[in-house]
Amino acid sequence: MTLEGKVALVTGGSGGLGRIHGLVLARLGCDVALTGNRNLEKAEAVAKEIRDLGRKAIGIKMDVANEEEVKNGVEKVRNELGPVDILVNNAAFGIVRATTIVKMAKEDWDRDLAVNLTGAFNMIKAVMPDMIEKKWGRIINVSSVTGTMGGFGQCSYAATKAGLIGLTKTVALEGARHNITCNAVVLGVFDGGSFYEVAPEFRERIIKRVAMRRAGDPEELSNVIAFLASDESSYLTGEAIVVGGGIDLFTF
Repeated sequence: MTLEGKVALVTGGSGGLGRIHGLVLARLGCDVALTGNRNLEKAEAVAKEIRDLGRKAIGIKMDVANEEEVKNGVEKVRNELGPVDILVNNAAFGIVRATTIVKMAKEDWDRDLAVNLTGAFNMIKAVMPDMIEKKWGRIINVSSVTGTMGGFGQCSYAATKAGLIGLTKTVALEGARHNITCNAVVLGVFDGGSFYEVAPEFRERIIKRVAMRRAGDPEELSNVIAFLASDESSYLTGEAIVVGGGIDLFTF
């Protein structure tokens, strides 16, 4: 499997899972752009790691909720690396907030929807014209089992991750005749990123809920994303693929 000559754009690529997605795609031959909003320096550090692998890479300051910033960022990628072939909508907000609906501030709800769902829409809208012109594209949306199972105290995060699955299926339908696939990876818990912002006792409770009794290694997720970005997945579109070690199974 190779992604030689492809250009990938990973949102939320400044650290955690986004960093690993970028590195795995680069090892398979991609040039990579990574967005960061609050952590541009970290995104640029990841880009340097990728350049050290012999690939081209850039970090971009971008708030995915801001349509103008998205347009300008995608134009920068086009000018410096080429048109985007592979989009990984990884940026997310609000994952560790534990606030019930009656206590949740409206501004927190609005921000989570703006980043997690509207942000993915903005990114897809910006990159899809080039994919249509090239008659090739891969869009991977990072969802969560919170979106398929719900999450106590996570109403906004769950709603956005459920919405991403509906968006995925619609993009798959609209892209199919242009050789553009769109799939969602539905995350369980992974050893890195926001999982370590959760209190240790809750992390243990969550891991016991997983059939495999462990958190996933980030590369176990990135390898699935790389497959969905490849020609080997060319007949797979509109799917929501759970990558969670059996977290969605009944366990006891």
